[in-house]
Amino acid sequence: MPAASRGYLLAAGSAAMWGFSGVVTSYLLRQRQMRPDDLLVFRTGFAALILFAWLALTARHLIKIRWADLPYFALLGAVGLVINQGAYYLALTEVSVGYALMLQYQAPIFLMAYGVLSKTERMTAGKALAALLALSGCALMMLGQPGGLAKVSWMGTLGALGSGAAFAFYTIYGQRGLRRYDSRTMMAYAFFSAAAVWLLIRPPWKIDWGSYNLSTWAFFFYLAAVATVLPFLLYLASLRYLEASRASLTSILEPVVAAAAAWLWLGQALRPLQIAGGVAVLAGVAMLQLETAWFARRANQAA
Repeated sequence: MPAASRGYLLAAGSAAMWGFSGVVTSYLLRQRQMRPDDLLVFRTGFAALILFAWLALTARHLIKIRWADLPYFALLGAVGLVINQGAYYLALTEVSVGYALMLQYQAPIFLMAYGVLSKTERMTAGKALAALLALSGCALMMLGQPGGLAKVSWMGTLGALGSGAAFAFYTIYGQRGLRRYDSRTMMAYAFFSAAAVWLLIRPPWKIDWGSYNLSTWAFFFYLAAVATVLPFLLYLASLRYLEASRASLTSILEPVVAAAAAWLWLGQALRPLQIAGGVAVLAGVAMLQLETAWFARRANQAA
């Protein structure tokens, strides 16, 4: 199999896992009436345990960090993961999986805005058109809700957008740490910090342990291992064969997989106007990625 094809398969696999995890989460929150903070305690806690166990067995030297960097990891986990996941889970209790994920895909637009405002990036025609498409798509998705704007769940909408903003922070702030640490170290300590925050919010003695049966614990482990750690590993592996822009472009599969799975399993569907809005959002994100790849190719040719 060609290297590029292998890379696309790895990236597509990670996107599919992330997309389906939203449906599993929605099922647990709505069908089983589970508290979002309980779910986040177990997901982040198990993910941190798996990551540290993996590092201990395969690359023990990556566990070591500087004590002075502990506040950095605490902030990365508290804002980049706790707010990101908490806002997303809040959105899933209010709106459909497809709606939440497509609004969450405003994150690249937030990153673009930050780059332009901080003068680390310049505005281009492609970026301006991408922003217009994404914002128009967001408006179409809200107008396409049953009842229009009058029936929009503003809590769910703001939660999805807030999750995207938190992910943008995680990306920007995480880049600083990657100058000093391996990405696996970053993941392990970020999830450990997030788990610690969720345990402060939802202490163990307040959790109704007896209400969770074996199938629920299996869902918890699935969310930690198959929906969190494994897709991150697949995505990182795809970067060995693909440019970052090409790998991230395949993440557009995530909301498509999520919407299809939610329709089949949970009976959730997007209306035509919302589908048009989702397509506009994804087109805007794709345009950003393709323009980045085009500029990179030009720079390589000039060199």
